[in-house]
Amino acid sequence: MELKLLTTETLKLFSSKNTSELIKKLPNYWNDEQAKQKFCDLVNDLSIDWLQKIFQYYEADRKDKKQDYTPTTLASLMANIALRNNENDITDMCAGSGALTIQCWNLNHKIHAECLEFDENVMPMLLFNLAVRNISANVYQMDVLQNEVKHSWKVVPGKKFGKVVANDNNN
Repeated sequence: MELKLLTTETLKLFSSKNTSELIKKLPNYWNDEQAKQKFCDLVNDLSIDWLQKIFQYYEADRKDKKQDYTPTTLASLMANIALRNNENDITDMCAGSGALTIQCWNLNHKIHAECLEFDENVMPMLLFNLAVRNISANVYQMDVLQNEVKHSWKVVPGKKFGKVVANDNNN
């Protein structure tokens, strides 16, 4: 799907005027089964990180945070390395919107992910990506260099979609 159409339709789906508003509103849809189903119907292929495409083009902070996102080919290579021993547990440091985790999920739908990400702006997309794919995960908004956690969530798998639950012990 072409980026402009993807963005327009995604904004419409989540009742957002622009991508900044989408990021703010997305947590309202983390546990909305209908919204997740409509997103699946829109993109038609969950093997691709569609939200990454939107975030990278419109919201990435390349100047100050030097944000750029992992190419799918590199994420796929790393997923194959990470899962070569048929492990189900993966750690995705600097997870962004979840490119590596999604590539691991493409190889094994039974993974459990630990996702660590510093940028609060991409967290709503990461958590939605995990929930819509029904990926079991612990997610931490944190500074991995300082080992300081600001917020944390669990994504608990359901019948079709995961449920995002905030942890009460956020630092």
